[in-house]
Amino acid sequence: MANDLSDEQLRAIYAWIDAIPLSRPKKNMARDFSDGVMLAEVVAAYFPQLVEVHNYPAANNIRQKVYNHETLNTKVLKKLGFSIPRETIEDIVNAKPGVIEGVLNTLQIKMAKYRERKASGGGDDQSQREAPPQKQLNKDNYAVPESQPPRREQ
Repeated sequence: MANDLSDEQLRAIYAWIDAIPLSRPKKNMARDFSDGVMLAEVVAAYFPQLVEVHNYPAANNIRQKVYNHETLNTKVLKKLGFSIPRETIEDIVNAKPGVIEGVLNTLQIKMAKYRERKASGGGDDQSQREAPPQKQLNKDNYAVPESQPPRREQ
């Protein structure tokens, strides 16, 4: 994935990541992002309502790393219109050089499109839901039960 990126694109990705406050210092991109925690933090920096970072524990165990990425895929990235293929997850978890940069590049593009959709009123599932009906209040600002018609002022 990253092999398709130019040096300019890579520099832009590194500068973008450096500008985001993350919980751990960035030393080796492939290893730092292998457990999914920092990827969750990147999304949370822009869309905190989409990610509950505490659901992504730091991990050294490959099984937990894969679980973190799969959880991120199903609960968060799906809302951005993005999914990391299983093979790519395995490459990220195994800290294969250059893979995370391609994922971050795609993620940056998908987050920009998501932001545009939200700004234009497209939004996600929550914005498509119908608003709850407004409760009717009496003169003392108490909710009027739905079974009774509102009383008229005399």
